[in-house]
Amino acid sequence: MSRGRPKEIITELKPVKFERKYEDDECTEVWKYDLNKWDKGPISVEITYKPGIVKNWGNKLKEVKSAKKIARQMKKINNRSSSKKKK
Repeated sequence: MSRGRPKEIITELKPVKFERKYEDDECTEVWKYDLNKWDKGPISVEITYKPGIVKNWGNKLKEVKSAKKIARQMKKINNRSSSKKKK
């Protein structure tokens, strides 16, 4: 049995090219990294949607915009009514 410091320090090299796969209910994402080209993040991302997933991005965007517009209008109405009550 050897005690003390080992003769050689064994270091494992970190991979330079690798992929990470993320999967959820709607899609699968594959993030590809190449640290020689770019060390700040992935160099490409591939998104594949599962069958049966409806991509209504345009409709969802319109719904969000209209909800924000209604919220702004309600805020104006509430501010007007509160300022009238103070007088």
